[in-house]
Amino acid sequence: MITELPIDTLIVMLICTGISFLNSSLNRLLISRFVGWEQYRIMQKEISEHRSLTTKALRANDKKLLEKLKKKEPQILNMQKKMVKPQLVLFGLSFSYILIWFVIPLYIKVDAVAYMPGLGAINVFWWYMICSMFFGTVASRLLGIMPIE
Repeated sequence: MITELPIDTLIVMLICTGISFLNSSLNRLLISRFVGWEQYRIMQKEISEHRSLTTKALRANDKKLLEKLKKKEPQILNMQKKMVKPQLVLFGLSFSYILIWFVIPLYIKVDAVAYMPGLGAINVFWWYMICSMFFGTVASRLLGIMPIE
């Protein structure tokens, strides 16, 4: 038996979509402002390569390579500091979304806003978390923040 979707399900999905695209857009804007988009991508790649080489050297117990990588560590740490600035600003802004949890219960009074096969009824909190993760990933990929590998 197929039941009709409550309007609350769609409201929570729309809220999540809006917040996700707002967060991703702000993240991209902050990265461009604090670091520069091209430089950010280059630093991401260098950090990833350094991490990969370090793991490889540790597994192979390659002391020469570990020494070489150790010399580059201050530069890598400096890059990570630059890259974390936009995330810290965004993290602070994200706390303002907690207000949504004070507003949503005023309008959504039902216990279950969604139904999942095998799980059954899902309340507002869990539905918001599921939608938030899904739409956050979609928004990040559409705006080019997370590389698609």
